[in-house]
Amino acid sequence: MLVDIETLQQRAVMVEIEEMIQSTPNYADVRAALQSLSFIPEQDDADVAIWVHPVLRIFVLLQMNLGGGYAGYKVAAYDDLEGREGISAGYNAR
Repeated sequence: MLVDIETLQQRAVMVEIEEMIQSTPNYADVRAALQSLSFIPEQDDADVAIWVHPVLRIFVLLQMNLGGGYAGYKVAAYDDLEGREGISAGYNAR
């Protein structure tokens, strides 16, 4: 039962992040929102931003545009990618 609650919490946060990314074209605002949700930046460069939440086991990958926005993104749970070696995660295009 505890696993089910953790999975529900994880999925709820993932949906919240997806909605926030889709409605917020400015990366500075996305960055602030991720920080407020206790995400940690693993990489925050001009080309790519990767944020992780180790407790909920979620990562957010953003492909950046030159203008400060993003060209695409991926929000996934660590478990969704386990066992997928050799398969590219890809981006959900905006």
